[in-house]
Amino acid sequence: MKKTDYSVPMLKAQTASLPFAVIAVAEVVIFAAVRGGAPIKAAGDILLPWYFLPIFAVGIIVHELIHAFSWMFAGKLSFSQMKFGFQLKTLTPYAHCTVPIKKSAYVFGTVMPAVLLGFLPFAFSLYAGNGWILIIAVLFTFAAAGDFLIIWLIRSVAWNALVEDHTENAGCFVYERTVENGENK
Repeated sequence: MKKTDYSVPMLKAQTASLPFAVIAVAEVVIFAAVRGGAPIKAAGDILLPWYFLPIFAVGIIVHELIHAFSWMFAGKLSFSQMKFGFQLKTLTPYAHCTVPIKKSAYVFGTVMPAVLLGFLPFAFSLYAGNGWILIIAVLFTFAAAGDFLIIWLIRSVAWNALVEDHTENAGCFVYERTVENGENK
């Protein structure tokens, strides 16, 4: 088996993931085009620290738990195979899957926080015309930009390849069979 590193250092990931933040910007543009700017302006007080900080802190914890439970579900893993922590030098919380799983399960668990905390609330905010929910959706879509980067990094990897979450960087190791002398190893 060949082990290939598909990761970037956490500090670099914070800037490398910025192009994916355009998704969050698109949510605001779409909402404003459909519902106008008044609901967004009316919800602006959600950005005050006494609202924003608790929402953000709880949301980040929930984001990481969604990763873990999604990997557990898709990879048929136990909670003991998850690790949680906080990388102090980059101020980055993390959920880490400690065993290799298929890429399909890894991508599922990687994208689920964006779906549950970003895309679905965005769709509801658009339906309801609710600026508060829009701002929360945009915040957590933006928070998933690093997850989108990870999925982008492994876009060319086969769906059934084994993927092992990287312990320090944003991304993973991929295990692929190598072919030597016409034989699979």
